[in-house]
Amino acid sequence: MTTVVPKRMNPKIEYLPDNTVTESLDHELRGLLTTCFTKPQDVVFRDRRYFREPYPHRWIICDESNAIVAHIGVHEKQVEAEDRTYCIGGIAEVCVHPIYRGKDYVRMMLKCIHAWLSKHGFAFAVLFGDTHVYRSSGYVQVTNLFLGGNQEGWKQFNGMIRGLSGAPWPRGDVHLSGPGF
Repeated sequence: MTTVVPKRMNPKIEYLPDNTVTESLDHELRGLLTTCFTKPQDVVFRDRRYFREPYPHRWIICDESNAIVAHIGVHEKQVEAEDRTYCIGGIAEVCVHPIYRGKDYVRMMLKCIHAWLSKHGFAFAVLFGDTHVYRSSGYVQVTNLFLGGNQEGWKQFNGMIRGLSGAPWPRGDVHLSGPGF
């Protein structure tokens, strides 16, 4: 049987603060995340709507029947470098239901998210993902990002960043306390 996906050239992108997520929305979000993330460690989505830690912001796209078909979560974080602190938006749990992929939903959602982050004073958007996927949304790979902190020490990660404020990404080591996203 062939699944027919309706064409939707201009999907409605909705901002969904995490503190407004109802029990039924939580169930729907976990369903989408479980469908999209299928590695053994992704089993966490059966029980919660985030991988490592909750985030306060998310954007979604719903289909014509009002089912959530695309999702991006955003953490409010800070990085420290060269005796400065920068506010960053940590992009997490980017997913599109398999039958809706290839419609540029992620790129459209990121455009809205970047505008929102910029308006709210964030200097950078940061994510950990495939360079090929996110380059078209203005992300570049950096090799000077370190995650961790006090107890576990610092571990270097290849992250991707997109400037939002015109400030250049620091040249020296950049530290992001806490777990990755």
